[in-house]
Amino acid sequence: MEQAILAMLGITITLMLYLDRGRRADDAQIRRDMNENNAQLRRDMEAGFKESRSELKRDMESGFKRIDKRLDKLTDVVMDLCRRVGRLEGRMEAPDPKPDSSQ
Repeated sequence: MEQAILAMLGITITLMLYLDRGRRADDAQIRRDMNENNAQLRRDMEAGFKESRSELKRDMESGFKRIDKRLDKLTDVVMDLCRRVGRLEGRMEAPDPKPDSSQ
């Protein structure tokens, strides 16, 4: 009976060691797969970020160019207005015509 118990105990321990080794190998494989997938994900994200940054940079540059054009136009309008006001002030400084007393 003792030999049967020892044999069963030996089989159980052997089986547990075999299953533990298999579990460890599976864990190691999963870890390798996760590291590879994480590295691929990191490369994809970096490529996406580079593309997004270049798109954002192009959009910002075109927006700044549009703003510069509008500011240039606004400057032209303000300068034209200043010239016109200056001419009007010159007219205001001229002597007033005599009022019409015939009314």
